[in-house]
Amino acid sequence: MKRNSRIQPGGFTMIELMVVVAIISLMMVMAASVLRDPGKGRSMDSAVEMIESLVREARATAQGNDTYTRILIADEEKDAQSKDSRHLRFMTVQMFQKTSKKGHEYDGTNVVPEGKWVSTASGVMLPAGVYFSPYYSRPVEWMDGEDSLGQDKARLSNKGKVKVYYVEFDEKGRLAAPGASPNDPSRAQRMVFIYGHPGAGKSARNGIVPNSVDENKRPAGAKGIVIWPNGTTTLLRTIDQAIEH
Repeated sequence: MKRNSRIQPGGFTMIELMVVVAIISLMMVMAASVLRDPGKGRSMDSAVEMIESLVREARATAQGNDTYTRILIADEEKDAQSKDSRHLRFMTVQMFQKTSKKGHEYDGTNVVPEGKWVSTASGVMLPAGVYFSPYYSRPVEWMDGEDSLGQDKARLSNKGKVKVYYVEFDEKGRLAAPGASPNDPSRAQRMVFIYGHPGAGKSARNGIVPNSVDENKRPAGAKGIVIWPNGTTTLLRTIDQAIEH
């Protein structure tokens, strides 16, 4: 009989085991880094997805109920440092609920005094470390000193009315405010998000300090969307698109 002279394969060598352990360790470090730093990973993409979803909700609600709707962003700067702060992180949709009045009919073309704004859902909170930026959320064609967003007070919970920023849609789902006109594409509105933290100082805007800035002192990693006068949206994928020089 012939003997099989081939050596049967054994287990992993020490070098192979060390390589596997090194790869696993590297993957764990990368995963921990993403979880530890909210400015990385999908935080910004999630924020952009949230605002796109709210735009769709606001437009559908306006068209389905023949009324006006708003996307509201909480402006509670005095509570910006608190652990559960909603300042520039909480967003929701409200619709104008018209009330019937005997002898008076509404044609659905204007927000009338007889009625109230009511929330259509519980709202959403932006990922930790991501903030809505009213300062950088300017019209596509913006002039220095020009107001960008609507400002008002609204009831977002049982705590009473708070300051809010808003964009508004008419009953046809078109951008109605701020300063928009369906026939004027120059009034398209940016909605911009930045990575940051609560604070004050020279670099602070609306009570939020950017985590880092680029060579032009713009918040690094900023993204968002443009809402066009007809209500459609476009992604702002780069800082040059999101933030005007």
